[in-house]
Amino acid sequence: MSLKIIDTHMHIGPEPGRMVPDQSVESLVAKMDRLGIEKGISANCLSLSSADRFEEGIADDARVSALAGGRIYSFFGYHPNYIEESIACIRNHKDDPRCVAIKIHPSGAFVNADDEKYRPCWEIARELGLPIMSHTWDVSSYNPKQVYAVAGKFEKYISEYPDVTFVFGHCGGRYNGIKTAIELGKRYANANFDITGDIWLNGFIEALVEGVGADRIVYGSDHTMIEQRPMLGVVYGSNIPTIDKEKILYHTAERIYFSK
Repeated sequence: MSLKIIDTHMHIGPEPGRMVPDQSVESLVAKMDRLGIEKGISANCLSLSSADRFEEGIADDARVSALAGGRIYSFFGYHPNYIEESIACIRNHKDDPRCVAIKIHPSGAFVNADDEKYRPCWEIARELGLPIMSHTWDVSSYNPKQVYAVAGKFEKYISEYPDVTFVFGHCGGRYNGIKTAIELGKRYANANFDITGDIWLNGFIEALVEGVGADRIVYGSDHTMIEQRPMLGVVYGSNIPTIDKEKILYHTAERIYFSK
């Protein structure tokens, strides 16, 4: 089976403390071609590793995109402890067609997803018509900072901003988080889901499609943190109609991120 694909959750760029043996653009493009990935959206590691380096992250993605024939797009970074810098970068590049959404990471910022510090992010997303994608996860005994990004903490802003498209990155992360995210998806039409990560639960895709529909689900890999193939295999191997696989791998992402 060969379907069109958009990778909606990538991390290009250097990250201190983690080795990626080959970060060449040539290798990335060759892999995208081999897997049928038409384009990808990057939350650059420069922004994630040092939260006041938003402009550097956008510039690095632009460099990679140029070398990749325009196939790499960018998330703006928003950090609740660097509000002015975040908003300034978004405004500086609001007319750049490569910049298609905003990424937040509550567990990386150590600020709860329902904190008032995120309100400027939701306000500018509403103003500019940008989707918001966030890292989400479940409570974790081995990674306690995930408590800042548990799925239920996003209900405050999802409910207050029904005109802002929101994407649960990682779908809530693990079993209980996924269940909570799906319940929120049933209540709020602006809630969407990306399957990025290492979510290898039996029946995961089937349950997600049954809960919220394939037209609210997108594929993502977490490249370069995770290889691009595992979650592709989860989609291809799922027991859902081909038309739903096409939505998850391409059409839903095209609507959420590229229809502006």
